[in-house]
Amino acid sequence: MSADTKTLTLGATTITIFNTGDLTITLSEMMNVPESEWRPRYADILGKPRVFPSQCVHIALPGASVLVDANNYALSAPPGYPYAMPEGYQPPPDLLTQLRQCGIQPADITHLVITHAHYDHYAGVTAEQNGAFVPAFPNARCYLGKPDWDYPETQEALRDPASADSLTFGVLHNAGLLELVEGERDLTPEIKIIPTPGESPGHQIVRITSEGQTLYCLGDLFHDPIEVEYPAWMSQWDDPTTNVASRFALTEAALAENALLVAAHIPSVGRLKRAESGARWVDVS
Repeated sequence: MSADTKTLTLGATTITIFNTGDLTITLSEMMNVPESEWRPRYADILGKPRVFPSQCVHIALPGASVLVDANNYALSAPPGYPYAMPEGYQPPPDLLTQLRQCGIQPADITHLVITHAHYDHYAGVTAEQNGAFVPAFPNARCYLGKPDWDYPETQEALRDPASADSLTFGVLHNAGLLELVEGERDLTPEIKIIPTPGESPGHQIVRITSEGQTLYCLGDLFHDPIEVEYPAWMSQWDDPTTNVASRFALTEAALAENALLVAAHIPSVGRLKRAESGARWVDVS
């Protein structure tokens, strides 16, 4: 097992978190927060470059093998990418290799949830084989929020057969493996997709329950714990109204359930605790 892999038990399920590669981000350059608001107290958090993982999550339970997001770091963070790590950085093994190291065969994946249509969350849903792109998880039903599929930029990209979207979403669609999700969707008795628009129109999260315990895979609902404390602080491209509503809904649910939380770019597993501002992220890794 790679050092970039973490495993935990949730009731009768096994949750494995894979870091597919790190990014270096200065949050103040990405977020919508005026400098006068963050610099007095949070210069170290928002004002300096920091390292963030790009995580995918596997859920193993009787009768199902579920993957949440599938990144291919080599494609999603190429040289020249704005958030690329400094020269000399050696990324972890690719996602397929890490899965196999944990005894998880790609062909055994039954469900693949794409939290949203940002490339670092779906670049690995297909793989190149004999000069063509094919589904990397050939037996998995793949679930994408319909508003992300319908988004004009996505539809425009799909008209170009050489685009990243055509070589991923298009391949899955043509193979009959892509399901477009509107609203909530139960995948198994333990696993539910919940819409949380804001980061993208079709952003969705995954709720897992087993033996009275709950865990949420958050995608990019939060990029950093500071956004839990200040839910109106977010990426410049987010829709503020829907994103804040999605964050509040998840916060209240997670507090009520004492749920564990895994976010794509937060390295720790967390829980939420009540705070003066509403809630804060507590590292329970």
